[in-house]
Amino acid sequence: MAIKFSRDTLKGLTKTNGDFHLSHRFGLEIDGITIGGIHKVDGIEFEAEVVEYNDGEDAWTHCRPGVLKPGRITVERDFSSTKEFYSWRKEVIDGKANRKSISVIFHNDKGDEAKRLNLFNCFPAKWHGPALNSKSSGHATERLEIVFEECKFA
Repeated sequence: MAIKFSRDTLKGLTKTNGDFHLSHRFGLEIDGITIGGIHKVDGIEFEAEVVEYNDGEDAWTHCRPGVLKPGRITVERDFSSTKEFYSWRKEVIDGKANRKSISVIFHNDKGDEAKRLNLFNCFPAKWHGPALNSKSSGHATERLEIVFEECKFA
């Protein structure tokens, strides 16, 4: 039998305020324009290189943070007659690296904005067209891999 916890119980168990964000309640904006039909945003992460060094006074290898690496996310959405993703990727192919800002918006239970992750200096690195299969009854999707240089929670 599954045990259900209330938000009040979770607040006490996890020492948080109970404001957990749901993975299925989100939105996406590119340069302030809401993009519809988004199914998935994956790979939200950013990291720094690790620089190893020896100081000569002991046998230990020490570490310090190095240069920040650019991040990469993958956005999946319905493949439709709109060509926003493909057109943006085509601009990069044509030498017009049109960098944009992206916001991943987390919504609360009521559908209101709860938190926002802003990604800056973004450009598409790879576009994946739909996988077609005559034995499938699902709808076609497209994916865009997007590189970003900076991210901040708002």
